Amino acid sequence: MLYWIWLTQINGLGPIRQRALLEKFNTPENIYRASLEDLLECNGIGHKTAERIIEERSLEKAKRILDKTEKLDIRLLNLDNPLYPFEAKSINEMPILIYYKGNIIKNSMGVAIVGSRRCSEYGKMVTNSAATYLANEKICVVSGMAKGIDGYAHTSCIKSGGYTIAVLGNGLDICYPSEHMELMESIIENGAVISEYPPGVKPDSKRFPRRNLLISAWSYKILVVEAGVKSGALITANYGKQYEREVLALPDSIYRQESMGSNRLIYDGAKIYLYEEQLLIDNRYESKIVENKDDKQLVNLDETEKKIIEILLNEGEKTLEELSILTEMDMMQLVEKLSFMELEDKVIIRGSVVNVQ
Repeated sequence: MLYWIWLTQINGLGPIRQRALLEKFNTPENIYRASLEDLLECNGIGHKTAERIIEERSLEKAKRILDKTEKLDIRLLNLDNPLYPFEAKSINEMPILIYYKGNIIKNSMGVAIVGSRRCSEYGKMVTNSAATYLANEKICVVSGMAKGIDGYAHTSCIKSGGYTIAVLGNGLDICYPSEHMELMESIIENGAVISEYPPGVKPDSKRFPRRNLLISAWSYKILVVEAGVKSGALITANYGKQYEREVLALPDSIYRQESMGSNRLIYDGAKIYLYEEQLLIDNRYESKIVENKDDKQLVNLDETEKKIIEILLNEGEKTLEELSILTEMDMMQLVEKLSFMELEDKVIIRGSVVNVQ
């Protein structure tokens, strides 16, 4: 791991150019030993950068970092490690090396729950419910261990016996905020705390956007519970949109500062969060409908909605005209019902064709 640490500590060399070098030279050790001429043949590596790589050809700093990680029981995860989720490491901006404490399990991608530090009782209640649900469904809860929504998400997940990952914007020898020391220890016991920063790196607001990038990349979906107009949760959501993650936002009062950002997300196209089944990943939402199609409370379906969903699940997508005939509904009534179902993320309407979400 020594050469991986060395590569990440070269001033001015970010993940994208680190990956370009790895693509050409295969290993960090080969980069370390490359000549100036060979380095200049790499895409994106100019003369100044190549000279800097040569100038910083010393392993002393990397050795000090590695010694610290061993003393602090901090492990390292590089791009070659199969525990680094493919969906996360395939994003070029993601770090080539991650520090972590705890256990990173196979298939650790999950659902992010993020939001305001000054959350309301409503936000806390929704967060606790969502995190508990994810824990019971064996889906990882990803968040940033901040005060408020983040902390409640981790705590509720752990209390329900779930697995959770906290992404930090500092070295793992530092607990930030300091009052979350007990929570941090619980996360390490029931999941992992991860960071792209080596031990000794202190919290800095300039590093938080990178932390938010990691949260979004490590998640299939992002639930924004409450967020102000300049919230870090919005940065996470924006990264999520960029990386084609599904972003859900909790609707709330238009008069609350802490909800202006999350309400704006909905206005800009994020899905409205209405019920817990929206947090399921892959095809598990459809499976839940099939397994519990007689339990209306669980899947929030009235009799008409149940009939529509069953037709679509059993026979595939239908046109509005076909659905009107099969459900024996007037076209105007059907369109009105489907419009509400689409808002609630139960169906998808593309032109005149309808299918399950």
